[in-house]
Amino acid sequence: MSVQFKFHDRVDESRRRKIIKELGKAGFAAKSLFPGQKRPKLAAIFTVAKGGAGKLRAVLGEYGDDIEYVEASPEREPKA
Repeated sequence: MSVQFKFHDRVDESRRRKIIKELGKAGFAAKSLFPGQKRPKLAAIFTVAKGGAGKLRAVLGEYGDDIEYVEASPEREPKA
């Protein structure tokens, strides 16, 4: 299950890199949901391919107001 999170608009690029690095140390590989995006609101959304929303929320909780939301993607079954 993938999990998305969004940085608040006021969080600068260096702070984002620091938080993403800390997520890596905690075992999460965060990647931009929209790589190369010029629009700030879309560029602020990241995804973690594996990991539970609860665990990720706990790690991101250390960064308080830097994170706007954390949400899990629903499980989907492919239609045959």
